[in-house]
Amino acid sequence: MTQKAIWIAEGDNPLGISTNAKLKTFYENLGIEFLGTVDLGTGQTTGIGVRWRTPSQLPVLPPTPSDFHTEPNGVAFGPARALLNKKQSEIADFSGVNQRKIGLLETGGLVDQASLLRLRSYYEREGIAFLGWGDVTSGLFYGVGVKWSDAALLGNHIASMDHYLPNRTDRAEP
Repeated sequence: MTQKAIWIAEGDNPLGISTNAKLKTFYENLGIEFLGTVDLGTGQTTGIGVRWRTPSQLPVLPPTPSDFHTEPNGVAFGPARALLNKKQSEIADFSGVNQRKIGLLETGGLVDQASLLRLRSYYEREGIAFLGWGDVTSGLFYGVGVKWSDAALLGNHIASMDHYLPNRTDRAEP
């Protein structure tokens, strides 16, 4: 898919509907689950986010590779930053965590616990809810992802979220 097709999908162009459907199918085939609901009467959205598809129970047998994506770290820092639509350098400035450490955390690298907790706390203050659950037997996490917290919907993130909802007629301009 070209960058132009993605721009169309993210905008108000009616051609974006078919591109959005293709993108959604592509990511679902990779194991991504899209979250959230829309009240058809008001257009109000809740729980918008993404996560890796989860198994119905743990442990997943056999404990070796399965149809479910696993993470050794239960926090999806990269998707959290994407949900806020910010660069790593901006997150570093706002959170007080070194940009190199942010990059490591986003790719599953190891950093000090204080940086991990500081970054997680920053995202939670910004209205991000982290998702996922772990299997103590294997040490792996399933269903890792992010969504807007319910508190964020009541706060100042509604305008920034509306930027990503092309069918809304009352959306705020970016």
